[in-house]
Amino acid sequence: MNHLMRSSADEGSADKRVLSALRRMVIDGTLSEGTKISEVIAAEMFGVSRTPARLALRALEVEGLIRKREGRGFTVQEFNLGDIKKAYEVRGVLEGLSAGTMAKTGISETADARLQEAVDAMAIALDADMDPSGKALDYQDGNVAFHETIMKDCGNPYVAFTFGRMETLPMIKLGTVVFNEENCEADLMRLRLGNMQHKLILDAIRNRDPQRAESMMREHANQTLVYTDLFSAPR
Repeated sequence: MNHLMRSSADEGSADKRVLSALRRMVIDGTLSEGTKISEVIAAEMFGVSRTPARLALRALEVEGLIRKREGRGFTVQEFNLGDIKKAYEVRGVLEGLSAGTMAKTGISETADARLQEAVDAMAIALDADMDPSGKALDYQDGNVAFHETIMKDCGNPYVAFTFGRMETLPMIKLGTVVFNEENCEADLMRLRLGNMQHKLILDAIRNRDPQRAESMMREHANQTLVYTDLFSAPR
């Protein structure tokens, strides 16, 4: 892993790579509940400077996977996979509502352009000549933009307000991508399927079809539970 980190990540994307790897390690139990992690430890693990390590740890804290210790460093949080599944169901309802609302009220030119740009960026990332983990990281940037644009610009500010109350639960943040390098071909196929769904959701919104937009977004929002083994790993 150190070789991969040094050879394929520049300083600007190193924090994303550290974040992706640490997220997976927490989810699959490699870093178990109560494990202590710090900038120094993370930097040594992945052969990066302390700056990307610090940024990655802060992002994990926002995602609810680690918590700040008194003094320095962080501790891996305890989380209940059953509760996360329930939270995903709620997120799916809210994302579906946001897509349906945007289809019903009409999409602005600005939001339309951002969504198309996000879809195109994800397609480019998946076809890029780079290692699979790099593709997944670039894909995530577009994925976050796509989901956040629909929720924030749907025309009902209370949808995003409600989601904000649960956003810090583990793995619930919009657009989060968990990528398994050991199963990279299957995971890349999952991401391609996800972007096909993005295109169909955008088409439903543009065609003012709220029922189709909502149902498709709800299914898409729950893909992590359906197409990955995140929640089958023993804890």
